[in-house]
Amino acid sequence: MRRFRIAVAMAALLTISVLTGCVPIEPGADIGEAGTPAPVPGSAKPAVSTTIDTSKYENVWVKAIEEVENDGRSLLRVSYPFTEHEEINARMEAVTQAFIDEYRSTAAEIEAAYQEYKAETGKEAATFVTHFRQHFDVSAADESLIFFDLVRSINTGGTGNAYVVGYIFDRRSGAELALSDLFLDESYLGRLSALTREALAKRVSKEELASDLDWVEDGTAPAAGNFDNILLRTDGTFLVRFDKYQVAAGVEGVVEVALPLDDIADLLKPEVRELLGIESEAEESGTGVIETDATFAEAEVVYAFDGARSLASSAMVLTTLSSGHSFAGPGAALLQRFGPGRQESSLWDESVNCQVVACVALTFDDGPSFYTEGLLDILKEHDVRATFFVLGTQVRIQSETVARMFREGHQIGNHTWDHPNLTNMPDDQIQEQLRLTDDLIAQLIGGPTPFLRPPYGAYNDRVLAASGLPIIFWSVDPLDWRDRDAAIVAARIMEAPVGAIILAHDIHKSTVDAVPAIIDAIRGRGIQFVTVTKLFEPQELHAQKVYISQPDTPSEQ
Repeated sequence: MRRFRIAVAMAALLTISVLTGCVPIEPGADIGEAGTPAPVPGSAKPAVSTTIDTSKYENVWVKAIEEVENDGRSLLRVSYPFTEHEEINARMEAVTQAFIDEYRSTAAEIEAAYQEYKAETGKEAATFVTHFRQHFDVSAADESLIFFDLVRSINTGGTGNAYVVGYIFDRRSGAELALSDLFLDESYLGRLSALTREALAKRVSKEELASDLDWVEDGTAPAAGNFDNILLRTDGTFLVRFDKYQVAAGVEGVVEVALPLDDIADLLKPEVRELLGIESEAEESGTGVIETDATFAEAEVVYAFDGARSLASSAMVLTTLSSGHSFAGPGAALLQRFGPGRQESSLWDESVNCQVVACVALTFDDGPSFYTEGLLDILKEHDVRATFFVLGTQVRIQSETVARMFREGHQIGNHTWDHPNLTNMPDDQIQEQLRLTDDLIAQLIGGPTPFLRPPYGAYNDRVLAASGLPIIFWSVDPLDWRDRDAAIVAARIMEAPVGAIILAHDIHKSTVDAVPAIIDAIRGRGIQFVTVTKLFEPQELHAQKVYISQPDTPSEQ
């Protein structure tokens, strides 16, 4: 089993990662990564950048490293915490360096295989890629303890995998703590063994788990190696996760059991109980799995890291486990699923009629990012409404920015959870990518996103059908992911035709810097900026249809 992973939910989490941009995929082309230093074509020398930025947590900084080589086939993007403690920094740098070393070794092997394949066949193939990503979350912290989660994803041309590695430090000394250090003694192993066996046995008896009692008994024996993946949550529950094949057949993937936190509260050390908000004298409660209808709770949500599944957290979010159950803690509130429809906001501009006046839609992908707040300031100053196609991973971290987008009259579209190529995914994973993002956004603005922009602009008939949403493409692409020059980006957008849907990325400072000039130039031509929905009104946007521009608009004035 992997090293233990442990997370404690808090109202805000930290992730700093520069995410990919939208580059249309041509048939047979390699899938590169936008939003990265552009490599010189054919060059083996990697483009490398290293930055250190502040975070929203006191005395926690973000160190980020990017490497791109082999025409984008090999990509590394990592961030890790930098603190006031040399001991913590040394440990985080060491484990990150090990991940970097693994990337470099893997990239060299795969690139050698690619060159051999190309020499033998004379063909190029998009399956020879090495994409390693790491970002971190601060899942809990006070003056004595801090919990870091390194969230990693690896794609080597197949389905890829993702996982979390957790680290706990004594903030006073900088010493690293083990999972067992959270408990008073080793009796927690016996308690966890009994609780999880009972819960899993019930699922086996109901034929809800492809396993048998002997398998469950072996996988839940009271040994530290069997319980190295525990997540303590502030919603009154804790989650025990078993690796693939540990307690059930491989078809079950990662098996999860949620239990009342009170069942182990008396075994936790006082400082851990205090961090979790548990009374010093835990009340007796029943044992067993919590089974409720699907509800939303103020809790962390953890999705099985198997295939394309991811970790998602927010102040209010649906908790869905691989078993299909949902869990809600005290004070949970039921949220009804909103049907498709237009998002409304207090500043929605109803005055512009694009059947009468010339309009364009300015859209931004891959955020929100570090630069998005500044972009919103610019748009507010110029009274411009835009459409933001956001990533769920970024919404989780910058929920306040998304709420501000909505308040100030901008429209929000779905750009998936973590920017995969949807054409390479089965239907259920496509739908999960959209659902995870929608669930977060709905909590912020009261409804889901009305349309999808697929990452890389990659879609096919299956993606159209699985998404069940209109697809918003673009007619103007300034290639801002490649040319990080505000003047160049502005020049490519200034001449956008009436009815255009303009692609841009708010993850690039150069793009944000170009926006004032873009606004002045396009408005100087008598053209108004509107959201995507407004551009097409009164026409409704239909599911499984692709929209590139609005041809039925007046000419320039």
